[in-house]
Amino acid sequence: MKKINTKASHCLEYAALRAVELAVNLIPRGLALALGASAGRLLCLFGVYRKIVQKNLDHVALWDKSEASKITPKLYRNIGRYAVDFLRRSRKLPPHRLHDYGVYQNARAAGKGTVMVLAHFGNWEILASIWGKQTDDLNVVAKPMGNPLVESWLLEKRTAQSVNTIYTKHALRGMLTALKRNGVAAILIDQYLGGSMGAPAPFLGKTASTVRTVAGLVLKTGAAAVPIYAIMRGDGSYDIHFFAAEQPAALEGQGEDAAINAIQAQHNDILSGWIRQYPEHWFGWFHRRFRGYLDYN
Repeated sequence: MKKINTKASHCLEYAALRAVELAVNLIPRGLALALGASAGRLLCLFGVYRKIVQKNLDHVALWDKSEASKITPKLYRNIGRYAVDFLRRSRKLPPHRLHDYGVYQNARAAGKGTVMVLAHFGNWEILASIWGKQTDDLNVVAKPMGNPLVESWLLEKRTAQSVNTIYTKHALRGMLTALKRNGVAAILIDQYLGGSMGAPAPFLGKTASTVRTVAGLVLKTGAAAVPIYAIMRGDGSYDIHFFAAEQPAALEGQGEDAAINAIQAQHNDILSGWIRQYPEHWFGWFHRRFRGYLDYN
């Protein structure tokens, strides 16, 4: 096992994280959510990532300036609320409802493995706590954190929820192994990915470099792709939605690249639908999602 890097900055960051974690676990959930929302508003007030958020909103141009100005404060409020629930260790799960759960059950029954298609939308982290307890052989693709102390904490948290972590450098091999045994592999696909691992695909009406791994695995293995999200309502309860993403028609006769592009476009179209409906719940606004097509300087 590699020795953990204990640089002072890492220790301070980790100590702050654990202090916040302790604080939100000492008070009732309703109060903690309210404080999380207030913390989000402060981040908005101080302009943290505001420039990137604004550039992304202007680039997709789906809402006029008046509407976009209302999305932004709600976005920051929501990220604070979701962070609180992620940090809480309560044995009692938050109130939740599963919608179209049969889509997932049918995918598992097919026996070719299941890819859960995720986005930085709603509370993707809490899915392991709620839905993950009802499944088996759950594997999540994750990029290791820069702070090894925080990464160790995250790994322990996932492991306690019976989730196996596949790190991004082993993503293809790890996902393929899980699918071959009819396991479940969950991966976020809404971030920029350059190089040979990414390919241009339509996203929110614009072109964005999108991970090819999921589409390639679905095409070659016949695994089912099931997009899923967990969104928090105003009362603090969650709605978890499962979506069917059958392979697009007319893939026969197409070359491999064209078929992968068609599947990528289908998945991005589903995610884009979520974002158009609930833009204040997509935290990709904080990312340089359209790098290569939009100047973030």
